[in-house]
Amino acid sequence: MLVTVVVVVWLGLLAALVQKQATPPEAPPLPAAADLPPERLATDEWFGIYQGDRKIGWAHRSITKVSDGLAVRDDSSFRLAMLGTEQRVQTSLVAETDPTYTLKGFRFQLVSPAATFSADGEIEGDRVSIEHGSGEARSKLEIPLKEPIHLPTTLRAKLALWDAEPGARHGATVFSPLTMKNEPMTIVVEGRETIPGPNGPVETVRIAEDHQGLAARAWIAKDGSTIREEATLGFRLERQAPEVAVADVDGSAPVDLALESRIPLDGRIESPRESSRLRLAVRGAAAARIPDDPPRQRVRDGILEIEREPLPEPDSLASTEAPEELTKPSPFIESGDAEIVTVAREVAGDETDHTRIARKLVDWVGSELTQEPSVTIPSARAVLATKRGDCNEHAVLLAALARAAGIPARVVAGATYADDGFYYHAWNELWLGGRWVSADAIFRQLPADATHVKFLTGGPESHLELADVVGRLEFATVESPS
Repeated sequence: MLVTVVVVVWLGLLAALVQKQATPPEAPPLPAAADLPPERLATDEWFGIYQGDRKIGWAHRSITKVSDGLAVRDDSSFRLAMLGTEQRVQTSLVAETDPTYTLKGFRFQLVSPAATFSADGEIEGDRVSIEHGSGEARSKLEIPLKEPIHLPTTLRAKLALWDAEPGARHGATVFSPLTMKNEPMTIVVEGRETIPGPNGPVETVRIAEDHQGLAARAWIAKDGSTIREEATLGFRLERQAPEVAVADVDGSAPVDLALESRIPLDGRIESPRESSRLRLAVRGAAAARIPDDPPRQRVRDGILEIEREPLPEPDSLASTEAPEELTKPSPFIESGDAEIVTVAREVAGDETDHTRIARKLVDWVGSELTQEPSVTIPSARAVLATKRGDCNEHAVLLAALARAAGIPARVVAGATYADDGFYYHAWNELWLGGRWVSADAIFRQLPADATHVKFLTGGPESHLELADVVGRLEFATVESPS
């Protein structure tokens, strides 16, 4: 299931986002390092990480002034579960800036039982060069920059928020090593509030942050330090003394993100894997996030209807062509990798028909990969090496193999039904017979059953967009699938 999406959202709030300043004219400018008091240039903050009333880990952030700028470090360690499988996750972000907080380079790392993912970035003029991947499977990426980029660790503390009136807004554009994209973010000053701190009550400025629809709050003290943060699904950070932050982590059954984030269903669906038609009433604040995507998926007046599309007949001709970029390698879908090309050719054999090749690829990925929940950022090259993972790993590998075999392919994300609700999930769409056809290697389906509700198109670099859906949707059966 696509619980990795939720983890990505949480990690993004903890440590992984890199921001560039784009303050609107009415907001105070970001002051130069030389103009700031020393306490704003050197911080050392420890936090306990909580979900509800349970402590699940710790986080540590530090900023140190060096001769030519700032050295920033942001670490976290916490325990989660996914579908009953415990995962201990560690993240680390190390970065350097110049005296104006402009980012010069960074190294991000995510360590879980499944894999170690890292992204190393270096800013060179108007471009950021990134090398990312798991283990020895590495890919390179260059992203153009229109403006200098900054770290949130410095941005929050350095914005002149303390004297701002409630309602003051600060704009920023966010670059994430996890998603490899620049995205808008808004910071709004909500007001002042006195809250408990590590050494007693602290007067703070409360700010609200909105990133891709994901809402979070932070409480900032007068010296620029963070006292509390709150994120989705009841997660929060509480400022604590170092020895308190790392102590008393709840060792009982950890929070299961798959269960916490599932979309509830009023009703029940019998034989979901055989369903060919589904009608659901859609409720909740995120109802508009479900796209109308005919002919398979239609949304009208709060009713979602999905009809499993027919599989094109072999040797059927394509009436139109798929977008060219979906035939080429892309971040996390390395279809030009020599080993991926070799496997695609071996699986296809002498077959030339795309529909038959697609069937072979779906079956091969479904049978060759060991299904297990994982917390990592998957790439096709790394998945082929380990041959294990959840729906994300299956989807990126199938997309890469299909493209290597000459079939345009893309990853889609949404939710599918299992037992007691809809769980976040990733699958594929393959261009067959002149149209997109759904495919799910986890269930070895071509096309996928009608309980697959599509939210967005794109690989792991796009899945942060699901953040504003989590906890804001409910479904109800209108008509049982046939």
